[in-house]
Amino acid sequence: MRDPAQTVSHALHALLDTAPWALERLRPFAGQTLVLNVGTWTLFFTIDERGSLVLNRERPSAPALTLDLSPSALPLLLLRPEEALHHLHLSGNSALATEIGFLAKHFRPDLEELLSRVVGDRGAHRLGHFFRQGSAWARETLSRSQSMLQEYATEEIHLLPSRAQARRFALQVHQLDEDLGHLEQRLGRLL
Repeated sequence: MRDPAQTVSHALHALLDTAPWALERLRPFAGQTLVLNVGTWTLFFTIDERGSLVLNRERPSAPALTLDLSPSALPLLLLRPEEALHHLHLSGNSALATEIGFLAKHFRPDLEELLSRVVGDRGAHRLGHFFRQGSAWARETLSRSQSMLQEYATEEIHLLPSRAQARRFALQVHQLDEDLGHLEQRLGRLL
């Protein structure tokens, strides 16, 4: 059985190979090392001369960049990748961090292309269609669950204020702030 870290390394190579522009962006950082922490799981990488990531077995003495990703963000990587980025913390070489951040934001691998190498074009298309439908269903289910929970907390157990109550409160706070400003001006004239 293959080592999970080795599997991640091969997957990264395959994904980066589908986007030559991504390799080109990382190529200037050849030889630099990265540390990826996801909860208690840590991986070490070196950027090779092609711009790809090569798995290292040992922790680099002084990594150029450390990436910390909350384990709770892993499901978001599939459902809403842009939201998962809010859970990614980068520290180290700012130029490399900028490139990694750019790639994290814009890199969308062609998974059907990768699958076609294993199961053929037709099978890859079907699997891709199945995955897109599954992702859409998961996003819709998550959105409905959030709406239902918000409605329950607002209407049933009154844990949260309704929109009208929140607006009314905000207006009252604004009015109080204005009244306080007028009072301060009056006191300033009296004193």
